[in-house]
Amino acid sequence: MLNYDLYKDCLSTGAMREIWSEAETIATWLRVEQALARAQADHGLIPREAADRIGEIVLAQIDGEELRQEMMLVGRPIVGLVRQLKKLVGEHAGQVHYRATTQDIMDTALALQMKSGLSDITGSVLAIIALVERSIEKYGTADIIGRTNGQYAVPVRLSVKLTLWREELARRLEAIEQAADRGLNVQIGGPVGDLRGYEDATGAQIKQAVAKHFGLGVITPHWQNTRDGVFDVTNALGSLCATLCKIAHNVNLLASSDIAEVSERHTNGRGVSSAMAHKRNQRASEFSEALARLGRQRAEQMGELTLHQHERSGGVWIGEWLLVPEIFLLTAGALHWTTLMFSGLEFHTDQMQNRIREFHNSKLPAGAAPGH
Repeated sequence: MLNYDLYKDCLSTGAMREIWSEAETIATWLRVEQALARAQADHGLIPREAADRIGEIVLAQIDGEELRQEMMLVGRPIVGLVRQLKKLVGEHAGQVHYRATTQDIMDTALALQMKSGLSDITGSVLAIIALVERSIEKYGTADIIGRTNGQYAVPVRLSVKLTLWREELARRLEAIEQAADRGLNVQIGGPVGDLRGYEDATGAQIKQAVAKHFGLGVITPHWQNTRDGVFDVTNALGSLCATLCKIAHNVNLLASSDIAEVSERHTNGRGVSSAMAHKRNQRASEFSEALARLGRQRAEQMGELTLHQHERSGGVWIGEWLLVPEIFLLTAGALHWTTLMFSGLEFHTDQMQNRIREFHNSKLPAGAAPGH
């Protein structure tokens, strides 16, 4: 459904789909293989000519159908990719994927795709915070009836309500940045992660070189079977989705016919009903809520995928291949709709004052005249 032509722009964004697309994923695997070869050549492990030849390969030279068939046979995509690379580089075939393992390539590529995804998400959150601040400035002196447990409480500044949303979003952004510091790491370790096959400190130096090339962190000894970094990143997105869901749900409530204190700016045809011509449904808040709910729920599933056995456990690692991209895609979709929501959100201060008057009048003692 995330890739249906009919639904895809309602469920995520083109930018995030590109980051996690099949073509970009394979291209990122290729970039990791090339960076590894360059680092190995720099340290004298393979000839410079071999690294240069590997570095010349482009995605268009990779046969997608052959790669698919190899995947179905082997159960891992890098084996087929390496086989094709060896054919393409000819005499330098022995230096392709030198002293590496499939997980080195896929995990490093995953970190790079998460890095790109987090950059996109960070920009969206900052844009939403700016939109909320604009509403705070515009409606800073207005009052709105506070509600606790679904009932009138006492009036509260609208700016306080909005500031709470802004500050929560800012904390979610800080959490994402902290998770990125912990979770975006290179994975160069070989068959069981301990750089077996390298001599002396050369393996560690190559690992550092690849990390520096891509702007990634380094974990010692490795994270093949320790997925807390991926969990931290996706959990931070899940928490962001929880915040987006709450905000969107509250906006939808405030826009209901019974309250009508806010509304999404109407454009001709938006939110119409096929059966009730009078309706103008809140589409941005409902899509934001739906996608944020799903993003949070997907993130909660990541805990299950941290339970590796021994040095590697394919049964949980494979689950990441589906789940991590979905979390990013759904989060991007929720942010897109939240941005649209705040871009066109109108606050009806007259209606807010009517609710406050209703509140004050409901507190009058029996027989007292309104306004006293």
